[in-house]
Formats: sequence, C-alpha cells, structure tokens
Amino acid sequence: MNEERRVKIEAVAGRLIQEVMTTGLTWDEAVAVFGLAAKATAQTAVRLGAGTPADCLTVARIRFEDAFAQDVRVVVTESAAQERHVDHADNPHLATAHRRQTAKLH
Repeated sequence: MNEERRVKIEAVAGRLIQEVMTTGLTWDEAVAVFGLAAKATAQTAVRLGAGTPADCLTVARIRFEDAFAQDVRVVVTESAAQERHVDHADNPHLATAHRRQTAKLH
C-alpha cells in the first residue's frame, strides 16, 4: 500500500471511530458495523462490475482480516485543550479520535 492510500484509509478509519463514539454503540456492536460495511461495500462493487458476488465477498473478507493484522493505537481526548502529545513516528497506523459531544463550538 502506498503512502497516499495509507493516509486516506487512516483518515476514514478515524472519522468512522468518531462516528461510532457518538452513537452509543458498544465496542462489539461497532465491530459488527464494520463487518456489515465491508459486506455492503463488496455488494456495491459487484453492482459496479468489479467481479462476481463470491469474488467480491472473498476480497472483502481478506481485507477485513488483513486489517486486524495491523498495529493500531487509538488516542481518545476529551477536548482539544486536553490533547496529549503523541509521537506519530513510532506507529504509522495511529488513529486519533475526539469525542464530539465534549467539543466546544464557537
């Protein structure tokens, strides 16, 4: 995976985590959401002509499982004022999530 693609994937993952945090879902329910999203994406790929249903579902499962093999750290901050310094260099797969319900809007 090239650097640009990795950055895009990490950005989307961070936004998804933020969204999950605001819904009140438990962690295991959130994992189920990601599995459903993988399956729905595969079905969309079939409709767009990317392959057969079996082929697209197989690729989706492989990608989903490969994602679990990645090192990931999630840093949760209560507000921007309380953000902690995190050295991104020690983990290229770092996702930062901010709780939206505690953010101050100006």
